[in-house]
Formats: sequence, structure tokens, C-alpha cells
Amino acid sequence: METMTLTTIKKEVLVKASQQTAFNVFTQKMDAWWPRTHHVGNTPMVESVLEQKPGGRWYSRHEDGSEVNVGYISTWDPFGQVVLIWQIDGNFKCDPELVTEVEVNFIPDGPGTTRVTLEHRDLQKLAGGAKNVEAMDDGWGMIMELYKGVADES
Repeated sequence: METMTLTTIKKEVLVKASQQTAFNVFTQKMDAWWPRTHHVGNTPMVESVLEQKPGGRWYSRHEDGSEVNVGYISTWDPFGQVVLIWQIDGNFKCDPELVTEVEVNFIPDGPGTTRVTLEHRDLQKLAGGAKNVEAMDDGWGMIMELYKGVADES
């Protein structure tokens, strides 16, 4: 029997916030909702950072003072879309040659409500490591629920 390999993860949440607020919470307040448990540094994470510009770094700061790159911003379109380049490989290490895309769209859906869609593509590039794509699917689901919780309160 042939097994289907998951190459794209899709998540969607409806947040009780305007399009601008939903975008700003995702891009400016990532540290408020990104789980401290989800990082690739050698010591506990103290901050998750997304630089607010095309080409801006996406990285984490750690207790030992180190900064570990997750990737960078390839598309910056306030307040409709941000595309992040994810460079964490299947062995939980940053690989500057690896490019997988995390596209996030912010779609107005009635007064004070925004539909936020996330699509993480090209996951077949992560093959060969300990990182399990099915576990990443669960992880993105949990992360988007944490994001929704902060966005709903903003």
C-alpha cells in the first residue's frame, strides 16, 4: 500500500479582530503567542522575533544570549499577507539553503472579524530528519489556536 506524504499543512482560524489588528498581532506580537517550547536553540527561548520588513529576520533569542534563525520574511503586504521562509530542517537545525514557505493571509470576514489562513508548503524538503511532518501539522494547529487567543483579546 502506498502512503501519502504530507507536503503542505493548512490551518485556518477566525479571529475577533479587524484585519489590521489580526496582521499586527501575528507580525508584531509573535512573542506573545509563539510557544516557548517550540524552538531550536540550545537553551530555553526568551523571545520570538519577527523583523517588520521584507527580508526581515525571523529568529529566537535564548537564555545564553544566542540568536537562532528560523527564517526570514519574503513577502510583506500589510495588512493582507505575510510570507515567511522557514529554514528549520528535519533535524531541528537552521539550514540557510533550505526554503519552505509559510504563507499567512488576513481576510476580512464581517465587522471586527478576520479569517486567518496559514499554509506551510514544500515540506517534502524536510525529509530525512527527526522532524515529523504529521507532528508539525499538530504543532501548527496548536500555534494558530494560541495566536487566535491573543488576537481575540487585542
